[in-house]
Amino acid sequence: MIKYLNKKFPNDNYPSVLIHIYYFMISLTLCYLYYHKFIAKADFYSPTSSGAIYAVLSGEAIKPIQFRILIPIIFKVVQTVLFIFKTIPDKAIFFFITIMLCYMILFSFYMLLGEYFKGKAMNCWLASVIIYPMIWNFVIMNGQFFYMDFSILLIIILGFYAIVSEKYNWLLVIFFLGVLNHPSVGYLIPAFLLYNYRKLFKIRTIIYTVIMSIIYIGIYKLMDAYFPSTEGYFVIYNLPRNLSMIHVLPFHIILRDLLFNFGGLHIFVLVFFIAGTWKKYRSPLLYINLVAVPYVLSVLINFSIEEIRNYITIIPFVLILTLMFLSSFENSFLKPVERLFDRNGYN
Repeated sequence: MIKYLNKKFPNDNYPSVLIHIYYFMISLTLCYLYYHKFIAKADFYSPTSSGAIYAVLSGEAIKPIQFRILIPIIFKVVQTVLFIFKTIPDKAIFFFITIMLCYMILFSFYMLLGEYFKGKAMNCWLASVIIYPMIWNFVIMNGQFFYMDFSILLIIILGFYAIVSEKYNWLLVIFFLGVLNHPSVGYLIPAFLLYNYRKLFKIRTIIYTVIMSIIYIGIYKLMDAYFPSTEGYFVIYNLPRNLSMIHVLPFHIILRDLLFNFGGLHIFVLVFFIAGTWKKYRSPLLYINLVAVPYVLSVLINFSIEEIRNYITIIPFVLILTLMFLSSFENSFLKPVERLFDRNGYN
């Protein structure tokens, strides 16, 4: 049957039907675990809930949840389409949406891998490695449910891919949707600048940076005016509180968080830079991943450092750097593209 489907829908640029089935099965497995830990217990109604889909749709959620409207809109659309099946519970609909988001994460990460490593077949199977840090940051070490977490990761990967493939018009579309989803999409702006660090003052770079900045500031200003509730906050200064966590949290919890965030992949990244292995790859494809540094600093200043889900935004950057490190070994199964060795910039 698989051979028949591949002949029926041939495509040399995308994974075979078998790979799509594989991605779906992996997504179902991860999301099943996520469902039982979080979705089954989620509160979709309370204005103060982190899962307040219905409160967002009615305009009654607190800031900043009220501004994260993309997934509630998608939820409402799916719910409307499935209206004929009146017995489908809300959480089953959200479970379905989560599976689809996870599937798209796998597929988009496959596309991103193609910008870094040779071999369509290898990248097809390698894309599933992103599930490893997702298991740690979404399920094992995560302690709180937010309905937009899967879509955060998807939008960051899509934006990452649009930047390194230089599809900047698509980047604007992705960025717009990302602003409707979560403020973390703003880190695509420094990622874009890091990738174009040799062309910072070229008109094209300036125009796209200004457009993204206007989209970001403009949409949140409009939503702030449209949803005038003073409850909640948009940005919080959390540095004193985070520094105090060193004395509040038990040592074994601090050690656990330091070692097993991203499933420990960040340790490979540290070795990659400390050992100087990174010098083999001096190109914008490397430097874009440095956006992880200001992001981690912003978590320390504006978020809660012990909340592991706060780090999901930089999973693709940490993972790509890890794979670059593994590709540096002799006879590695990973074969970097020539652009990774380009020290003279791009056209």
